[in-house]
Amino acid sequence: PDLPSLLPPSEGVQDTTTTLEQILAAEQNGKITEPEQTPIYICALQDCFRLYPNYDRLMAHRKRDHNTDSNADIITWN
Repeated sequence: PDLPSLLPPSEGVQDTTTTLEQILAAEQNGKITEPEQTPIYICALQDCFRLYPNYDRLMAHRKRDHNTDSNADIITWN
């Protein structure tokens, strides 16, 4: 399914079922990183702005979805 690039705003819903134990357990699943540890490659061709974890995935997307091998218009986080 295709989603619009901007979803309509909606009211936030309060979480009334998650326990403190679940929150504390979830904190063990992530960590704070520096930009050098978390590369993000963003396709900026034709205002695409899709995010990819590495250059190879970005280029595969471009070949498949944009029908090009161009390495122009790439935004990187690191």
